Amino acid sequence: MKAYREALASFLIILGIIILVYWNFGVSKATATLLSGLTLASLYFLLGAGLSLIFGLMDVLNFAHGVIFMIGAYIGYTFFGNPRLILNTLPLFLALSAGVAAGTLLNQFFSKQNVAGGQNRVLSLLLVSIGLVTLWWGLRGFPLRPLVAFEPTTPGGAIPTALAQEPLARMASRLGWMVLSGLLLSLGPSFWRKGKEKPVVIYRHISYILGLTAAAFLILVERNFLEKFLLSLSVDLRFLLAMVAAVVVGAILGALIEGYFIRPFYGRPIAQIVLTLGLMFVGGELVKFIWGKEGRAPMSPPSLFAVSCISPNIFAWFRERCSSIYIVGRAFPSYRLFIIFIGLLMFVVITLLLRYTRLGMIIRAGVQDSEMVEALGINVRRVFTIVFAIGSALAALGGVVAAPFVGVYPDMGGIFQLQAFIAVVIGGMGNYAGTAVGALILGLARAFGDTLVTTGFTFPGMAQAWKASPAIARASIVLVMALVLLVRPSGIFGKKR
Repeated sequence: MKAYREALASFLIILGIIILVYWNFGVSKATATLLSGLTLASLYFLLGAGLSLIFGLMDVLNFAHGVIFMIGAYIGYTFFGNPRLILNTLPLFLALSAGVAAGTLLNQFFSKQNVAGGQNRVLSLLLVSIGLVTLWWGLRGFPLRPLVAFEPTTPGGAIPTALAQEPLARMASRLGWMVLSGLLLSLGPSFWRKGKEKPVVIYRHISYILGLTAAAFLILVERNFLEKFLLSLSVDLRFLLAMVAAVVVGAILGALIEGYFIRPFYGRPIAQIVLTLGLMFVGGELVKFIWGKEGRAPMSPPSLFAVSCISPNIFAWFRERCSSIYIVGRAFPSYRLFIIFIGLLMFVVITLLLRYTRLGMIIRAGVQDSEMVEALGINVRRVFTIVFAIGSALAALGGVVAAPFVGVYPDMGGIFQLQAFIAVVIGGMGNYAGTAVGALILGLARAFGDTLVTTGFTFPGMAQAWKASPAIARASIVLVMALVLLVRPSGIFGKKR
């Protein structure tokens, strides 16, 4: 009964916003405002869904989530237009990972050695220090700025690939330093930890090491061919691959953040908040260091949305591929409809995952009582990592989907993260369906506020429309949150803790 009341309240709030819009602006303008709100709601949901899943299962407020959204946008933008940057940096990461895998394998041997605790710590700090110095030496002088400069608008102009990247021999030596650094950084902590390391399958780890090393050298040797091949692909296929690359990078970052930063601080919420805030600032500065402080123009959309024309309806658009579609007598960008479709698709996919798969059952049970789930013999820590990876992948997908709409710039993560947090709070912390409702309310409120600035609102008995200031439009989302929390302090679907 309570769930029905919450659903009814959400429906009435959304219906009230829609009625206000249609009553004042007319069908054509109101429909455009509604679609704009749905576009924003889809982006807020892609970022907020991960926040909700992570908080609902692990009680972790991840303030670094917006950074992953931003990194997803930059990775997609780079893979789409500047693959040479990825082809010259990915081998370094693979070599570093091979070194880490080698260090994990050697940990099995050293964990059996009995060394005094004080000597353990000294040796651990020494190995980690040498590993960091080795990492710095391997990356010293890497031509990052020339590799980024692929556009004529880049400060200093575009630099050809032949001049931007280093010779093969120099890059091969960097790979060697990366392997050594990864080995030392992985081996060092084994002398600090107490107890034995978890056993690893030796042949599997050896295959990892050989596979990662071979992939690094193969990409390095064929980097020129791969760059030409990727740039020769159609715009649609490159955009699809950019989405896949962003999702993969987002999932990997999420798993690494959970495994190496969040896991040691479970049950310590203040430490988690401070840590993720630190990751947010470090991630933002890292993005500025790699891609520069200047923003980028919006990424080119797929050819399905790029032809400069206006289709009379959605059916004609499939044939004409116009950049806009007439909807109720008003042109609306077709790419924004694609963003709405992605948001709806991800909502359906995650809903099906949570309701009809074993992983979803474990996640839902873990939200209710993680200790009981662990008592049943389920590796809850692994589930935590998977959920963190899924949430981060959704955020990265939102970033690359937003790139053709809002562009790519260093502050986009913080801006969208704030909106996503508000959507999560409105819907109820940790409630996935509530996040979708909160994102919808927030997107409609923001679109309505923006329309008030440009068109105004005509009150009964007034001859002239009242126009809001841009500050009020920006504050509309906070006003909506305040109104919801006054009535429901725990959010629409939230539960008292």
